Amino acid sequence: MNGESGRVDGSLGLSIQHPGFSFEFGPHERIEINGGSQGEQKLIAAEIAASCETLQVKPGIQISIGQTIPSHQGLGSGTQIRLAILSALNKRFELNHSLEELCTMSTRGGTSGIGINAFQNGGLLIDGGHSVNSQKKSFAPSHFATKVGQPPLLMRAEFPKTWGIVLFIPSEHRGLSGQEELDFMLDNTPIPLVEVQSVSHLVLMLLLPALRELDLETFGLSVDAIQDVGWKRRHWNRPDMALLRSVKSAFSATIGIHGCGLSSTGATMFGFFDSNEFSDESIADKLISELEERKTLKGQVLCTRANNSGMQLDSVF
Repeated sequence: MNGESGRVDGSLGLSIQHPGFSFEFGPHERIEINGGSQGEQKLIAAEIAASCETLQVKPGIQISIGQTIPSHQGLGSGTQIRLAILSALNKRFELNHSLEELCTMSTRGGTSGIGINAFQNGGLLIDGGHSVNSQKKSFAPSHFATKVGQPPLLMRAEFPKTWGIVLFIPSEHRGLSGQEELDFMLDNTPIPLVEVQSVSHLVLMLLLPALRELDLETFGLSVDAIQDVGWKRRHWNRPDMALLRSVKSAFSATIGIHGCGLSSTGATMFGFFDSNEFSDESIADKLISELEERKTLKGQVLCTRANNSGMQLDSVF
């Protein structure tokens, strides 16, 4: 988020197993969607219509919704749904496009490359942003950067299977999106170079070594440190984030949880724990107790694991 080096954006992210988007699909003469809420059906119908136009096929597929990802919660729902629908239609009509081709067609990846690479490969991911000379000359969220192209994937690492991930997903509070997100980005960029360098140093010399050495405590400390500088610090300074600061303190006070971060623009918050020492149930109970003590926002506490495989497609034909 600076541009002085000749590049903008650049992302660090992790693919998780849940919440996820899953559905069964098969051939049909028209679009038929079963399961899910009315809003989810409307969203998926729109994605099918748009994807059919992109792939130049007749709208015809039957989908039964299994799980969905909450929207505007920093969990990548838009990217995952679009790529999943494109993949289903690609299979349904036997078009034989590669995942890389489908990702390009999706027009996603104009700001962060985490979503498209999580879909393809899973794991912990770092991308190198976009060139200000040939790709992207200004700061803009992905919704406003559909013709930019995808950033290069610099690193993908397997995330430890024994490192659990605990999430807090608010019931009503949402992250930034649309014009609100664009305005926030324009108001807060470019980030001073010294802060960008600080974040880069934290990632390269603290977070990644901790991952390689399986040092969960230091990994958590690095996540905490990233919240206090650069782009994340500006999000935590948003007026609407006051409601989530008490949630952050609950994470910090919960024995067994290491680190606390804000996913994308929010509102989901995450931390990590050693599943060899603590069960999912015990961590969830401890965190819920801390949240209740602070009378924080209502929401869902969920324990999950990293997804190190990316999208899975089983034939139904």
